[in-house]
Amino acid sequence: MMMNMTEEYNRLIGKRVKMQRISAKVSQTELAKELGVTQTHLSNIENGRAGLTIPNLIKLHQILECPISSFFVDIEWEKEADNSSDITLENVMELARLLKKARD
Repeated sequence: MMMNMTEEYNRLIGKRVKMQRISAKVSQTELAKELGVTQTHLSNIENGRAGLTIPNLIKLHQILECPISSFFVDIEWEKEADNSSDITLENVMELARLLKKARD
């Protein structure tokens, strides 16, 4: 089943939300509470099953102390890369974890 454009963007933006949250070392539960949504809803956003509202986007920017643009910059490139690559966000995060562990 092919995703429509909105679903595809929800998925890509959700990945960015997750990466920013993890980078800020904030748990899903903590972030959901600060956003005023359930942990399930935040999980749905991060996994592309729910869209992100503009008010929540602004709150994320403030809570995670990241530029709003970080959720959108190069998203077209990422969309194309996702369609032509078997590498997942989880693969990249695992590789980063292993590299950090090797340095320590």
